[in-house]
Amino acid sequence: MPIAAATPVFERLRQQIETLEHRHTATVPVAKPVDQWLPHHGLPAGCIHEVKGAHLANAIAFAGILSARLAASSAGQVLYLATDRRLHPLGLLPYGIKPQDILHVSAKRQQDLAWVALEALRCAQVSAVIALIDGIDLKDSRRLQLAAEESGATGFFLGHAASAPIASPVTRWRIAPYVNDRQRRFDQPCWKVDLLYCRGGRPGSWTLEWRNQDLAEVAQAQPAQAASKPAAAYALAG
Repeated sequence: MPIAAATPVFERLRQQIETLEHRHTATVPVAKPVDQWLPHHGLPAGCIHEVKGAHLANAIAFAGILSARLAASSAGQVLYLATDRRLHPLGLLPYGIKPQDILHVSAKRQQDLAWVALEALRCAQVSAVIALIDGIDLKDSRRLQLAAEESGATGFFLGHAASAPIASPVTRWRIAPYVNDRQRRFDQPCWKVDLLYCRGGRPGSWTLEWRNQDLAEVAQAQPAQAASKPAAAYALAG
């Protein structure tokens, strides 16, 4: 076969390989020790993540911080999706989300919420989607992942610690309040942040506090080999 005739085929293969190699190269910073631990030196954007909280407010705040950073870098909207209308946008102000940058969409059924999340992730004007969804099967998870990859939007799927997990996210996080003797302001929370699963990386655990519009480390980061059994169980379910 002449080389000239094969060139278009090789070019298509080259483009496909480059797409795979550069997938998840866009990242959003979390905190310095976390970014150093993650394989892409930041949380991968343009994909989906699971965030569970001992209290749902912890998960919302953590996802809100990352969503605000995504919105600031791309000038896109943040969509908050839930089956109720209990979001208080002013409560997200300390975490960097401006009221004009967030849209609250409510749906009565979980099935409708998953459809709204899919359409939101497909939208080029959306930077991040924060969705309170209790469990997503593998088929829907793949559809959401593909939509995020095509548009560049990032999905954060939230739930309580005991709620059903979503299938095949790129990362899984568990956020719990960290309590010590220090008096803290309400807008300067401190969290135990567990990375339960990371595609291409390792689990990890940190204690982070929110101060001066940044997440900073309180205690030395520890690998999650010594993590609790629930964390290990989540890590197996990538």
